[in-house]
Amino acid sequence: MTNNKEKILIAAMDLFHGNGFQSTGLEDILSTSGVCKSNFYYHFKSKEELGVRVIERKVEQMRTQFLVHTLDNPQLNAKLRILGLFQRMLEFCEEQGCRKGCFFGNLSLELSDHREELRRPLSQFFTELQQKVEACLVEGTRKKELTGTGMSPRELALAIVSLLQGGLLLMKTHKEASSMRASIKLLAIFVGEERGGEPNAS
Repeated sequence: MTNNKEKILIAAMDLFHGNGFQSTGLEDILSTSGVCKSNFYYHFKSKEELGVRVIERKVEQMRTQFLVHTLDNPQLNAKLRILGLFQRMLEFCEEQGCRKGCFFGNLSLELSDHREELRRPLSQFFTELQQKVEACLVEGTRKKELTGTGMSPRELALAIVSLLQGGLLLMKTHKEASSMRASIKLLAIFVGEERGGEPNAS
């Protein structure tokens, strides 16, 4: 049986992703979760604290649903780990009808200049993602699976994360997936993956 705290987190995750943090009122969260206001404040001091907990929960979901199969998957070589992340994100967004976009990217655009307590965990997530990509690049270079690009692994990792976010943003904006497919093709050039078709990270 789902407890009230979990009901609030589940409702807020969906509302924040679909409507944004600032456009989601406390009454929206209470109505969707079926939890009363006094119960909300028993578990969370404020909507901002709830926002931090939601981001933490989404980071955990990202790790278990995406990263463990791609960037953290030792059964794949370095290039397929990175390409696999893009492919899984593409498939996830297409399942959503290219509607909601990236939870982390959406909130970063909305909140980074206004809500420092929420900007920090978002920044930490992107830093973690960049570091995981960088680790793949370092490993791939050491094993001679990847060729040099004239960029350091850290610089290239930052560019790859930026490419991912740009593709996701345009896919949401245009409501179709050509931007992410183009991002995957460009990424394949970056990491030296010249085979035809799209990678399979399953």
